[in-house]
Amino acid sequence: MSRTELKAYVLSHRDDDEAIRIFFGRRNPPDSKATWYGPMTTPEGLPIEENIRIAEEAIKKRVEIDNAKQQQREKAREDELRQKLELEIEAKLRSQIELELEAKLRQKLEQEIEDLISAIAEFLASTRGLNSRLATPIALFAIDKEIEDFCDF
Repeated sequence: MSRTELKAYVLSHRDDDEAIRIFFGRRNPPDSKATWYGPMTTPEGLPIEENIRIAEEAIKKRVEIDNAKQQQREKAREDELRQKLELEIEAKLRSQIELELEAKLRQKLEQEIEDLISAIAEFLASTRGLNSRLATPIALFAIDKEIEDFCDF
């Protein structure tokens, strides 16, 4: 309702204290999106049923709109929290899977190294006539020092 419309309304409804308060209480014009309803009672204090019904319907619609908006906000918040939780879980699971995979690869590599050392030790024992107890430390030493052709001595 524009300021001019509010003034006309106040002049024709001089008993509407709320409208008068709004008209004289604000320097800025009332909210243009505001809906104005007629008085709920007559000057004698009797209820105006039609105005009451209209106001009740408007209040119910407003409550429904507010509830729908609240549900949308809650759903958006839930979605946001769900996504954040999924990312956190994924990050934790990823690091846990990486650790497990690393441990399995390390175990496999250690087994392969043991097999390789045993094979070298057997080779040294069989071709060079070294004692098997001596061949293993020699193989380990050669691997540790990265000596390539140590079997050619």
